[in-house]
Amino acid sequence: MESWLAAASHHGELFAQLDTGVRIALLARAAPERMLVWEAGHAGVDARIEPFAGYAASAADMVLAADDASLAELRSAAAGRLFEVLRAGIRSGRIVCYTLRRRCVLEERGLDELLDALGYAFMGACR
Repeated sequence: MESWLAAASHHGELFAQLDTGVRIALLARAAPERMLVWEAGHAGVDARIEPFAGYAASAADMVLAADDASLAELRSAAAGRLFEVLRAGIRSGRIVCYTLRRRCVLEERGLDELLDALGYAFMGACR
């Protein structure tokens, strides 16, 4: 939990834009009983461990579900290359990024820069 909080502090420019109450969870795919949560508050970002009772019940805006190897990489990269490791894990499929809100809601809540840092691309409207 300390490394997850340190990561938010190290990447403060991405988290400063988040609306109060925005939640980003990290879940171990092999043991999905608990999740590590970043939650934006008035005094900055808080990190805590909570029980995981399902995606909808998590109240998260985004859930990152990682395999064991990716979790180990994330721990070692938390205060430095965190978003590089997250991007690579998402691209390889070792980390699955679930966005639990519509794109417009995520952007309104301040997640657009963070999604860019994750390498998340959205398609434009078809005409």
